[in-house]
Amino acid sequence: MEVRRKIPHAALRSVVRSFEERYGVLGSDELTWPLTARPHQIIDIYLGDPFRLRIDGGPLQAAPETVVVGPQGSRRIQLYASGEVHIFNILLQPAALNRLVGVDMTSLVNEGIPARDVLGKRAVLLSDAVRLATDFDSRVAAAERWFAMMQDDSPAQDGIDLTSRVLLETRGRVRIDHLVKQSGLSARQFQRRFTTQVGLSPKLYARTVRFDATLTAHRNEPAKPWTGIIHEAGYFDQAHFIRECHALVGVGPSHFVGDWDNIFSPDG
Repeated sequence: MEVRRKIPHAALRSVVRSFEERYGVLGSDELTWPLTARPHQIIDIYLGDPFRLRIDGGPLQAAPETVVVGPQGSRRIQLYASGEVHIFNILLQPAALNRLVGVDMTSLVNEGIPARDVLGKRAVLLSDAVRLATDFDSRVAAAERWFAMMQDDSPAQDGIDLTSRVLLETRGRVRIDHLVKQSGLSARQFQRRFTTQVGLSPKLYARTVRFDATLTAHRNEPAKPWTGIIHEAGYFDQAHFIRECHALVGVGPSHFVGDWDNIFSPDG
């Protein structure tokens, strides 16, 4: 699989974490993996064959050609890829969609929704601009112009924008009461506004960030013992991590890690 990645211009980094593109030809071969608990908010634009998905064990369905994927607080979705995989990913900051379009992010938790249902007619402008571009760099430039336009009409960053990014940067290993003080809000205001702007509660978001970082570390260094990865992530012991797997995914790690290795996950 060919992967390209680019960090946005500095003026857009409060909204976009990275742009990424993946290309590969699977033909009749099929890859499948679970969309496990993860913190990311992503806009996916399919330039090749869209992924297919199965939600809660239901019928197989095609993903929208341009889709907004919210944070996943549990395992609901199994993804399938075959044919020509060519996908342009926009990895967003935790509170970006709320600030850009005012969406209550709790409505996107555990969901992948057609972009037009979230972004309105502006979704067509983004999708068309990216599809008309001829290469990765020009697709990034087109997306950056769109985000710059959207940012011009959006409110300024607030304490939730900043503290949610701190949670990402520290891989969930920061005390929530410390973030409350940084935000300038009361504990109740922080809890309510964080959940609305990010989608998950502060505590669940921190757990999901740490869980995702742990799985990513395993995927990047598959030969490294789990014990070392788990301790570096901040879990007390292996039993603690296994309990978290059951809480966030519904099964132990042995039931999904092998499939998860196939995942086309953003590097953040």
